[in-house]
Formats: sequence, structure tokens, C-alpha cells
Amino acid sequence: MKFQRIKDVCLGATVAALVMGAAPAAYAKVANMDIPVMFSNIKIVVDGKELKTDKEPFIYEGTTYLPVRAVGEAVGKNVTWDAASKTVILGETEQKETEQTETEQKEPEQPEETASDDDSRLGELASKPSTNVNNMKIQCTGVRESAGYIDGIEVDFKFTNNSDFEQSVVLQSLEVNNKEVGGYLHTIILGDRAETDRLTIKDSDLKRAGIDKIYNISVVFRVYNHDDWDDVTTNEMIMNFN
Repeated sequence: MKFQRIKDVCLGATVAALVMGAAPAAYAKVANMDIPVMFSNIKIVVDGKELKTDKEPFIYEGTTYLPVRAVGEAVGKNVTWDAASKTVILGETEQKETEQTETEQKEPEQPEETASDDDSRLGELASKPSTNVNNMKIQCTGVRESAGYIDGIEVDFKFTNNSDFEQSVVLQSLEVNNKEVGGYLHTIILGDRAETDRLTIKDSDLKRAGIDKIYNISVVFRVYNHDDWDDVTTNEMIMNFN
């Protein structure tokens, strides 16, 4: 049994009901706690195929918790994080549907003002910043337009654990052009090992923040020592574009 600090939003055994459209009872709590959880090599199978995730499922008080983004996207749901209301959203939001309807009803006046050029919104990365946090080297290895099935901006990181104990790196906050947007990253790195991970900034989040061109991206990471959960360090990294 291992202690895990739960701050990120996870989805338990109710994920299947939620994704399929059921309405389980709401549960709200705001706290930082050290809780005992059990990792037992839990596998996730979707439509007969095993789903590989970089976040390991675990069991807490008889409930199995799964990574909501990986499971939601595996069953065809768009998963977004509303930082303002601390809400995980599966599927399209009512607000987005309303905005889309209103846009369709408007006459296409001056389309050149609303058209976006994806090739020009992201300039050249001025440098690939790196920082050292609690014996953890964090380096940005690249930023580019998404080439995957989620439209947005991909930011790649390399995490090098120079200690002999296991550590976690968790995204605490994300800003683009000094505006807060949604994002998720949680990577576990064994002692004396290195791991890579990718942060995807979705187009839907950028549009919601009114961002057409990107001048800077700021990320704040929290680094946790698995041998001492009180040993937490926070550090900011800023990527500027020419």
C-alpha cells in the first residue's frame, strides 16, 4: 500500500456511468490529504482492447480510480478542465453549444477578422528552458502544433530524477499570454531515471481565453518526494516565442 497525495481530479468506478450518460450523485470536497491507496497492476479494457495509460489506476476504500482523461478520450468523449470552477467536463459543454449556434446564425461579415492561421500563431521558440527542482531537472524539449487527434499546441518535457528516490511532477498551473488555461500533466519518475511527457494545450481552451497568437507559455510544476510527501517544491518555467 502506498500513500498518494490527491490534488488532481480523478474518476472512480463511476466513470462508466458518467461517460454513458448516467447521473451519479455529486460529491464535493476541497482539501489536501495524505491517503493510503493500493496499486495492484490494474488493467483497463475498452471495447475488448486494453488501454495503456501513463497514470496507474489505484484502489482507495474499495473504489477503483482511473485517469479520467485517458478513459474519457478512449470512449470518444472530449475531456476538458475548467480551472475557474474546478470542474472536469466530459463531452461538449452547454456554453460551447450555445456559442456555436449563435455563431452559425450570424451573417459572415468580415470573415478575415475571425479566420486564424495556425502556421503563424506559434512563433519560433526563443530557447528551450530548463530548471532544477528538488534534484529533478525539468527541460522543455519542444513546442509545436499538435500532430495528433486533439487540435492544439503540444509542449514536450524531459524529467531527469537525479535523486535515489521516486518523485512525481505535477502541473499546478498553466498560462498562455498571461491568461490561465486548462491543462494536465502528472509524471512519476523513479530514482536515477529520466522520463518524457507531453502537455497538450487544446484549441478549445485557447479560443475560450480569446488567444489567437501565442507569445509566451508559463507552467508551474510541483515536485513531490514519494518518501516524504511533505517535501514539496514548486517552480515556474516560461517559454517565450519570437
